[in-house]
Amino acid sequence: MPRFSLLTLNSFGLPFFVAWRRLPRLMRELHRHSASVICLQEIQQNSYLPLVVRGLSGYRHFAFHPNRFAPKGGLLTASRLALESSRFSLYHNRGRWLSVTFGDRFLGKGMLATHLRIGGRRLAVVNTHLNANYSGDWSPNNSFARIQREQVAQLAAWARAQPEDVLVVVGGDFNFPRGSFLYDELLATSGLTDPLANDPRPTYRPFSVIPSKWALPIDFVFIRVPPRLNVSVKADIITIEDTCAPIVRRRFLTDHCALTLVLTWPA
Repeated sequence: MPRFSLLTLNSFGLPFFVAWRRLPRLMRELHRHSASVICLQEIQQNSYLPLVVRGLSGYRHFAFHPNRFAPKGGLLTASRLALESSRFSLYHNRGRWLSVTFGDRFLGKGMLATHLRIGGRRLAVVNTHLNANYSGDWSPNNSFARIQREQVAQLAAWARAQPEDVLVVVGGDFNFPRGSFLYDELLATSGLTDPLANDPRPTYRPFSVIPSKWALPIDFVFIRVPPRLNVSVKADIITIEDTCAPIVRRRFLTDHCALTLVLTWPA
C-alpha cells in the first residue's frame, strides 16, 4: 500500500546568524520524524543551507531556489523520494518596499512546488509562506488582508490548474487563522480540504512578551484527492522541542508547531 508522509514547519530561521546554533538541533529533531517530505519556511540566510542539508542526512533531495541572501521565499523542501521537478512562483503582490511589509518583499514570499511519484501516483507538493498580517485584523478591508487575499487567489489558481489525477498537498505558514474569510475563500476556490478543520489548537506559540491573542492556528496542510481514489488521511499538530536539552529554556527550537500528514491508498 503506497504511503506518503509530510511535515511542515516555520523554522524561525532568522537572518544575521540568529539561528546559527539552533538550526542544527532543530534538524536533528525533524530527522527523527522520518517524514517522506519536509517543508520548511523562514530559512532566511544562505549560510543556513549547509546546516539543513547536513542535519537532514537521511534526505537525498532538496528543492530551493537560490537568491542573493537567502532561498527565495525562505522556502526549502527536503525529500526522501526523488523529485521530478521543482518550481518557485513569486506572489505578485507582496506589499510595498517603503512599508512594514519590506521584509516580506525582500524575502520574496511565494510558492515552492515540487512534483514526485509514489507507486505510479503523481503528487504535487507546495511549500508556501504568505505575507504577515501585522495588525492582526483579518477583515476584508484591512490593507494587509487585501495583500493576503491576492496571494490566496494565486495559490488557489495554481491548485485548480493541477491535473485531476494528481494528489495535491499544500503546506506552510499562511499567516491567517482558521475561520477567517481568507481561510474560507481559499477552501471555496481551490478545491483543497483541511484534514484538521475541526482542530482548535494554535500553531503559533507567541513569546511571553507577545499577547496571548496571537496564539492562533495559522499554519495549515491542505489536500486535494483525485476522484475515485480511496485515501486514508491522518493529520496532527505537534510541538518540536530539543529532547536532548536538560534545561527547559534550552528546549526551544521554533515559535511554531509542526503539522504532520500521513496519506495511504490502495496499490
